[in-house]
Amino acid sequence: MQKSFFVIIVLLLIIAMSSCGNLSTQKLFKEQVWSENYAKADGVKSTSPEIIDGDMNTVGKVPFPEGVYGKPVVGAFPNAEAIITLPEKKNISKIVIRSDNLPDFKVLASVGILGGKEDWKLIKEFTNNKLKEIVIRTSVQTDKILIKARGIAPISSTESTRVMGGVVTSRKVMEPEIREIELYGFESKNDKDKSTTTF
Repeated sequence: MQKSFFVIIVLLLIIAMSSCGNLSTQKLFKEQVWSENYAKADGVKSTSPEIIDGDMNTVGKVPFPEGVYGKPVVGAFPNAEAIITLPEKKNISKIVIRSDNLPDFKVLASVGILGGKEDWKLIKEFTNNKLKEIVIRTSVQTDKILIKARGIAPISSTESTRVMGGVVTSRKVMEPEIREIELYGFESKNDKDKSTTTF
């Protein structure tokens, strides 16, 4: 009888602790509200302005390095690059990239200056991506996000040119395209207070 009573008490304690834990977890998630899209804030700049204009109907081309245009490229074709620069450092917790065709690319964040150059930290690398909406969860404080993407080769892009001694085959490579990039953190209590303050 005493043993059964003890077992019942233990079970009740476990249930009570579980309920408290669930309430704490629910409270935590309730308090963690996504911020507004940092990429649309005043003072934000991008090498491709269309990717941060908030309009899904516009498409921004991710440019190749300047030295690539109009010149033959020897060896591996360089990646196209787009940089989003915020006016101040933000704690980035979620990055959303929307693109119709972005198979191979990397997402990096600036973590400072090293040896006089930007020190880029790899957040995530994608290979053979087929998603049109890519959601990346991260935790980084930065004021610059870099997208490095491989050029897109159209199916019918192969060209052959006859030269002395044989035939040279080449392929056209197109700039990758991105519709929109969104950057989010968690809304702080100060942000909530500011948004509810009236004058």
